[in-house]
Amino acid sequence: MKIQKAVLQETLHIAAGVLIADVIMCVVFALCGRFDYTVILGALLGTVFAVGNFFLLGLTVQKAVEKGENVKRFMHSSYTGRMLLYVACIVMGVLIPCFHPLAAIIPLFMPQVVIFAMRLLGIYKPEKKKPPEEANQS
Repeated sequence: MKIQKAVLQETLHIAAGVLIADVIMCVVFALCGRFDYTVILGALLGTVFAVGNFFLLGLTVQKAVEKGENVKRFMHSSYTGRMLLYVACIVMGVLIPCFHPLAAIIPLFMPQVVIFAMRLLGIYKPEKKKPPEEANQS
């Protein structure tokens, strides 16, 4: 399966946005006097899982469109697997002392924030569906 250009492009947008959010988060930790190496490692852990989850979502949607059958079940099992990855990230962030737990968890929410910000700034504009009568005329 060849990865579509749109999947890669949107994943790069999300990665850049999450990294910017990580920098902001590190600044907030520094302002609160809580910044140390565990914050950076936690942010990297959460970012890898967040961006990886978004990439896997893109691949899942791409494969579901190509597959065409049992899409609902396929999407549901993919969702379950991706959420288990989030649980693994949270468990690692909380139990392994080299990661700051909060810094590992916060990036998991950042892709949604980045998408919202991209829409506000006009960077991301979802395609509008044509009404059925216009689609037939094309």
